Amino acid sequence: MVPGVLTLAAAGQSASTTSSSPATPPVALPGVQAIVSMRTIASANTAKADAATTHKGSYEFTVTGSDWLDTGVVLEAGEKASFTTTGTMNLTNGQSLGPDGEARGWKDLLRQFPLNSANAGALIGRVSDVNASVPFLIGAKSEVTVPTRGRLYLRANLSDDLTATGNYKVKVTFAAEPKAAAQTTTAATNVSRLVSPSTFANIPRRVSDMDGHEGDMVNYALVGTEDQVKAAFQTAGWTSVDKSVGDALLHGLMATMSHEAYTEMPMSTLYLFGRPQDLSFARADPLMVAAERHHLRAWKTDQMIDGKPLWVGSATHDIGFEKDQRNGGVTHKIDPEIDKERDFLLQSFDAAGVFSSAAYVTPDNPLQTAKTATGGRFNSDGRIVIMELK
Repeated sequence: MVPGVLTLAAAGQSASTTSSSPATPPVALPGVQAIVSMRTIASANTAKADAATTHKGSYEFTVTGSDWLDTGVVLEAGEKASFTTTGTMNLTNGQSLGPDGEARGWKDLLRQFPLNSANAGALIGRVSDVNASVPFLIGAKSEVTVPTRGRLYLRANLSDDLTATGNYKVKVTFAAEPKAAAQTTTAATNVSRLVSPSTFANIPRRVSDMDGHEGDMVNYALVGTEDQVKAAFQTAGWTSVDKSVGDALLHGLMATMSHEAYTEMPMSTLYLFGRPQDLSFARADPLMVAAERHHLRAWKTDQMIDGKPLWVGSATHDIGFEKDQRNGGVTHKIDPEIDKERDFLLQSFDAAGVFSSAAYVTPDNPLQTAKTATGGRFNSDGRIVIMELK
């Protein structure tokens, strides 16, 4: 590995989607470690990488049941794939589904689907085998621009408790020059050369509750406009949460009446720079959203990086409940290894192809162990991940 450069395999990415480091990696400043996206890893350095990224112009696959089918085809970011699907899936309740699927019923609200926004039984896909990657709808006919580099997976959008017979026949066709978009380079300066530990000198290491009790650590940063930030989270599968209980009740009722999953449950208000979070996002399964979910808060700073606003925030993973040490009540328990959530955010953005460059920054006086505002302990290597958005 090149010193000062980290591939996403080292950041928790699956090694199966990673090849060698670029021949000319970005030169980072001291205290900064450039991150090589799986979308920009140079695949021409070894014969093995060449073989991995070469594929035919078209393929045909058979999708059965509700498990992911590993097609074995490695795609490059920017490729355009055209899908044509035929066939039928037959459920044990007698229902027959085509590749476009069927609208969900009341019972489906109690099921977990791989892609909550898609019809039951619809053909879906994903690129890369990391947990943070977001499935996408394919259906009977569609054209998809590949968001990131990785293996192509296909499946029917069914929960694990739904048994199906039958199959879908899927034909995938690729453009004549699949690597053109992946080989295109940008003249923009890599963010690892734009930031340093001093970038975070005036950023508090931790957020606090309304009474001033320090809590979660600031562990990520984004460079971009508010529209870019919102679009990046949406593309990467994160949901903007409701701001109040009243909003939640109305939104939840509307979702239920429409037979849609509800994952926008509000989160508590925390403070940075003396004000509440500007934005709040979450990723969760509908049935587990009350107890377990990935969630984060974001604040816009008054700093500019490369002419665009710097945002900072705190990302944590709720894994259950515990006693609130402030008042003896019940509160969410976070995974104490909070670097996992920082890297989950990084991987979700990379899998969605929404950042142009990324880096880890070790600020002065890095925070490595502390307690949340409610008393739960957490640990970290102290680094902040920063991503410049497209």
